[in-house]
Amino acid sequence: MKLLGLMNQSDSIQMDALNFRLKRSEVINANVANAETPGYRSLGFDFESQLQALGEQKSEAATATDAQHRMHPFVSGDGKVEPEVYMRPTESVGNDGNTVDLDAEMALLAQNQLLYRATVETLSKKIGLLRYAINGGRG
Repeated sequence: MKLLGLMNQSDSIQMDALNFRLKRSEVINANVANAETPGYRSLGFDFESQLQALGEQKSEAATATDAQHRMHPFVSGDGKVEPEVYMRPTESVGNDGNTVDLDAEMALLAQNQLLYRATVETLSKKIGLLRYAINGGRG
């Protein structure tokens, strides 16, 4: 999504990252909410490597002749990143079959929130610079 040509590929990737970080937050919250549910398997949602692959492919000018072609396992031919929620492999299973490590989930949640805020701040600064330029350098 480009806003009147003012946003570049990096900005577009950051906007996608915001949406994916929101989805990751939902997945982590579901894990935390089910920490005491017998038999619950913790879920994961990773997208950073897919976004990185997308950025690398854009820089290499990769082309696809059809939207169904896959440029990467999670990147379709039209450049859309499509990560999926998956069951996280784990080595520790509780007596009740639950695989949620509450401490690890809380750490992941905190990390995800920090990265979300950093991405919002980066985009906010870009918009602020654009606003400054549009107003002719007047704050």
